[in-house]
Amino acid sequence: MLSAVASPASFLALASASRRQPRVSTAPPLHAGANRCLALHHWPPPQRTARDGAVVRAEAGAAGKKDARGDDAAPAAARQPRLRRGGAAGKVAKRRDPAVRPVDRYGSGDAAGTAHQSPPTPRQDAPQPRVPILNGVLVSGEDKSIVTAPPTKIVKVPTPDSGAILTARNKAAESIVLVKKTPPPSGSNFASSVSAPRSNTASNVELVEKKGAEIAKEAPKPKSSVSAPRSDIVGHVEPAEKKGADIVKEASKLKTPVTAPRSDTVNNLEPAEKKGADIVKEAPKPKTLPPPAAPTVQEAAWDFKKYIGFEESAEVKDNGLAAADGAGSFEDHQNNHSGPLAGENVMNVIVVAAECSPWCKTGGLGDVAGALPKALARRGHRVMVVVPRYGDYQEAYDLGIRKYYKAAGQDLEVNYFHAYIDGVDFVFIDAPLFRHRQGDIYGGSRQEIMKRMILFCKAAVEVPWHVPCGGVPYGDGNLVFIANDWHTALLPVYLKAYYRDHGLMQYTRSVLVIHNIAHQGRGPVDEFPFTDLPEHYLEHFKLYDPVGGEHANYFAAGLKMADQVVAVSRGYLWELKTVEGGWGLHDIIRQNDWKINGIVNGIDNKEWNPEVDVHLQSDGYTNYSLRTLDAGKRQCKASLQRELGLQVRDDVPLIGFIGRLDGQKGVEIIGDAMPWIVSQDVQLVMLGTGRSDLEQMLQHFEWQHKDKVRGWVGFSVPMAHRITAGVDVLVMPSRFEPCGLNQLYAMAYGTVPVVHAVGGLRDTVSPFDPFGDSGLGWTFDRAEAHKLIEALGHCLDTYRNYRESWRGLQQRGMSQDFSWDHAAQLYEDVLVKAKYQW
Repeated sequence: MLSAVASPASFLALASASRRQPRVSTAPPLHAGANRCLALHHWPPPQRTARDGAVVRAEAGAAGKKDARGDDAAPAAARQPRLRRGGAAGKVAKRRDPAVRPVDRYGSGDAAGTAHQSPPTPRQDAPQPRVPILNGVLVSGEDKSIVTAPPTKIVKVPTPDSGAILTARNKAAESIVLVKKTPPPSGSNFASSVSAPRSNTASNVELVEKKGAEIAKEAPKPKSSVSAPRSDIVGHVEPAEKKGADIVKEASKLKTPVTAPRSDTVNNLEPAEKKGADIVKEAPKPKTLPPPAAPTVQEAAWDFKKYIGFEESAEVKDNGLAAADGAGSFEDHQNNHSGPLAGENVMNVIVVAAECSPWCKTGGLGDVAGALPKALARRGHRVMVVVPRYGDYQEAYDLGIRKYYKAAGQDLEVNYFHAYIDGVDFVFIDAPLFRHRQGDIYGGSRQEIMKRMILFCKAAVEVPWHVPCGGVPYGDGNLVFIANDWHTALLPVYLKAYYRDHGLMQYTRSVLVIHNIAHQGRGPVDEFPFTDLPEHYLEHFKLYDPVGGEHANYFAAGLKMADQVVAVSRGYLWELKTVEGGWGLHDIIRQNDWKINGIVNGIDNKEWNPEVDVHLQSDGYTNYSLRTLDAGKRQCKASLQRELGLQVRDDVPLIGFIGRLDGQKGVEIIGDAMPWIVSQDVQLVMLGTGRSDLEQMLQHFEWQHKDKVRGWVGFSVPMAHRITAGVDVLVMPSRFEPCGLNQLYAMAYGTVPVVHAVGGLRDTVSPFDPFGDSGLGWTFDRAEAHKLIEALGHCLDTYRNYRESWRGLQQRGMSQDFSWDHAAQLYEDVLVKAKYQW
């Protein structure tokens, strides 16, 4: 067969044109040595029409079909065989499918399979009946060629008087059978892939049809199609049928399909139609190929769930039990767990302080160092606290890291201890200078204190490199140090002088928090070399004091070198710019006002909360809330009176004071107002440690007024909690108060504060307005005894005579949000500003 490419329309034109060609009257002679196949007349092929996308493979040219349909009585000598037609078909097959080697026209070649027996010599004097073929495989005759093709699907294209089998290349796995447009008789099955037989056979048609049915039944499921010799040979139909069966068996070994005989016979039309229908019923149905996949379309938006392969099956979606797992589903995580509160501003934060609650504390700084880091950790930051190791802390364990640093000309060994609590890494720096100072962390001579702080700052600035918290050091990228007060004011200086000036720690920032500017770390200029800083840094330390003259000021250098500065309240920030409140640093504060922020401290709701306070769960105390305020407060008050040896009376106002015993806290003001206080029907409890003269004053008051006054010299965390819960009034006559935490604790426990309106006290305690039924306590505007007496007198009068107003003060105080979560968010804003500051 010849291979041709044509559309169905062009092929119809070709078939019609072939009937109008002049026919040759003589039969050509058989070529010597050829199989007994009818030789084809050689005539020029018709011009090819325009081709469409379908690719048709055919083994017989249009000329061969014309001769097959021509006059049988024509002389055979007039027809000359086309000797190279088989080779051309092989070339076409090679071009179409390089993996298949076709057999030449007469069955020779590697692809011919097994050797075929030569059929008997044809009888020239006998008529030449046409033998039906099965999809290109002769029922009787020799194999011409084998062309491998994919499994096919049969469709019908009616054309006039044509019986060629065409394989469409553009139609996946589909063959086109061109059938005659003769209307089918009654009872025929033309929906099948086998058309009605033609009427140009001479004999034994019924036998051939039966044999074709057996072949179709025995043929295995096809994997590729095989084309067999055409059926235009003459004579000996029965041997040809046997040979066709042999060919089919050989084809089954090659796993090639064999289909039912074609319908191009004429004799016995009705039985052939019925037999063709039976063949279609008995033949195995070919597998239906799946529909082609839909083209991939770019999604409009990137789906993260598809990217990670998270897709629930239909069964899971329809399962009613899936709702029970909704809280832990991916959807719930996206909707309700949107990542850290800090979002993309998550950073590594290291808080450096000289004290930290609950291990070592002398005032509010210890509370801040213990609570602020936990609040920052809740927002998603990785947080560390660095503090000296003054004693043996059970929670901390030795990391086995040893480093040496020079402080005041002496090389000192430093060890690192670590504890992980509430999402925060607590790192304790152990050195001989810090040991055994638990009771007096700021004690010693000025030179000793300076030496301790120099060593502490040098070791703290390298902690993110050397200490593997959780197995991984913090590193110096996306890192912010939060230094607190003058004790750590050298840390921003060392960070810049030792590292950032030399290209190291370029992405590390520092924030300095002012808790109390009255303590500044002053010293002679001659002691500057002990800091081991470059000489040109001395200008950042020099400060002229009208009283002490020129000196080196550690706090001044830290304020200049820090990237951002925080004052612990807005009121205190305003006071720092004044001559009275700046303590000699007011000019530096004004010059650096662009980077100073005011943030009020918060309180730790887990530690300072009357509902869960662990110190109120024994010795007759009880936890209480706003709902149980009256009963709980009454019980705690009675327990405190019994513990301190005071008369248990619910009607008497109980006044308390908690703080450091120094001039800042206004203890002398309480001493000046003591005669008026003891003249009232009240009780007074004072707790604190500090200056020895003030400690002796407390002891003297207790000895002098044993029935009304108790003075507890020292500091006790449980007693501080119990006094806050048991007293009715808390006095804070501070001369200056940067922020103050005790007034926040008092209001959270339903205790009414009476404070001097300075710094953070003015920001947090709004004065009581009896007419508007507002306010949180009482304030006085000058740090004088008679001002304290005046404010305290109004407070006692309201307690005794206006219980509803008193109850309102307690309720409003307990309803305030003084948690660190809000303060931590404000600190976070400052850290972000420092991060992007160059």
